[in-house]
Amino acid sequence: MYFSREEFSDEERGILSNFFTNVDGPVFALINLPETVKAALFARYSRTNKSLRRLFLDEFYDSASSIGSAIVTTVGLKRSEKLFDRVILEYGDDSVAQLGGVHVACEQVSNVLTKVLERSRLMSFLEQSTRYLNFGDRNSSGRFRYVVPDEVVSTEFEQLYEERMNGLFESYISIQGRVFEHFVERYGDPQEPEVVRSLRAVAFDTARGVLPVGTLSNLGIYGTPQSYEYLVMRLRAHPLSEANVFAELILNELQKVIPSFLSRLDRPDRGGVWVEYRSKKRRRVSAIVDELAAGVVVADRSNDSSVRLIAFDSQAENKILEAIVFEYSGLANEEVSVLVEALSEEERLRLFQEYLGERENRRHKPGRAFEVANYTFEIVSDYGAFRDLQRHRMLTPEWVGIDPVLGYVVPELVKQAQQIDPYTHAMRSTKDLYDLLAKHISREVAAYVVPMAYRIRFRLHVNARELMHLVELRSQAAGHENYRRIAQSMHQLIGNIAEHNLVSEAMSYVDYGNYELGRLQDERENEIKRLKNSN
Repeated sequence: MYFSREEFSDEERGILSNFFTNVDGPVFALINLPETVKAALFARYSRTNKSLRRLFLDEFYDSASSIGSAIVTTVGLKRSEKLFDRVILEYGDDSVAQLGGVHVACEQVSNVLTKVLERSRLMSFLEQSTRYLNFGDRNSSGRFRYVVPDEVVSTEFEQLYEERMNGLFESYISIQGRVFEHFVERYGDPQEPEVVRSLRAVAFDTARGVLPVGTLSNLGIYGTPQSYEYLVMRLRAHPLSEANVFAELILNELQKVIPSFLSRLDRPDRGGVWVEYRSKKRRRVSAIVDELAAGVVVADRSNDSSVRLIAFDSQAENKILEAIVFEYSGLANEEVSVLVEALSEEERLRLFQEYLGERENRRHKPGRAFEVANYTFEIVSDYGAFRDLQRHRMLTPEWVGIDPVLGYVVPELVKQAQQIDPYTHAMRSTKDLYDLLAKHISREVAAYVVPMAYRIRFRLHVNARELMHLVELRSQAAGHENYRRIAQSMHQLIGNIAEHNLVSEAMSYVDYGNYELGRLQDERENEIKRLKNSN
């Protein structure tokens, strides 16, 4: 794999070596820093083009502060290693591996791999935003920010791959520049810096569909040792070489900070067996599904963007009421069921509303009783919207890699800026390359060249509690229009199809507003807040 190397002075390298497990590689762990500093670094990380180490030097390091005087210590290290070896290896107590936590930064990661990494449910992630950053900037080596996978390097397709990827990035630069000019022409040249930045954010967001899925990103990860153990094994078993490479890069850095937690990974009877099991299962299931699906007649849905509620429990609201009564009464399940069955409509509504409480904003959420109501949605959307929705931790997404089969989405602002022709050309420019890579290498590798505006079909399994969080958050004015529509549709389906009106009405902060300029105003207000906080 090719990774560009960032330059640091000798003084900077000395500083960084106290707080990062390495100074040169694309994967490293954070050490000797307060938890609040780590969290703030990752929060800022998602809104800057800087690497994490450069960000730390420029905005966080202060030689006169307590951060600058941190002391590396190994006191008690050998004693703790012996303890972990005894507890984890001898007794297999995995719960011990849930007590620690490590921050790891993965830089120069493709958007293909970010989805693989973010599939880990019990971890936290922060990824670079396509809204606030210009992905048209080249790296220190003069290259656009995309990965050339090892499977393509030194093959007959490498030159064509780079030509087409370069073309997508050039189209991205042109289109986002023209969308910005469109706003200036339409509303006048903005004088306020925060308005300019807000318009730029909307332009970046509009043009992001042209970026290929192989676009590089930076990703911050926080997880327990147990979560990292499973993550490394998943990456080792993955068919993409990029995943295999990052498995070892991540493990190498973790060995520097939590070696005792990871000692099982390289044992043939533990980590080795698990990786082989997963790899074999994937190959065999993929082969049999390909065989079974070969004769299926697939309907033409190349222009389809949809949200369907394909499964739900007709007794969901009864089950929520039963869960409420059980939590507060301690009665047996049979007694609870009889009690709820006998409730009048007025009593049902009163119990439900009192449990919901007086929600003064969307952050006021009901309790776990809402988790007994489950829904399954099948969604067809552009890849950009998918990557935002997939990150929700408490739902179960199912998807196959992106391909050009379902067509692509053209944003309204692209039409207004009269950029349909260059946008369409960009969308179609890699179709032949995708077909070649899929035929001669694999569909997983071919996915790198697909622009993010192409549609992907995926399913979301979600309970009512998490659904409330998702639809109220993702429907807000600041959200991208594509996933705003998905959130609104999911909410409507709960009431109209499932007829779960109590649940639907409980989600009272779903925003159905239409925001072109309203969203610009929201961006402007956010920018003003950021400026005030930085002063």
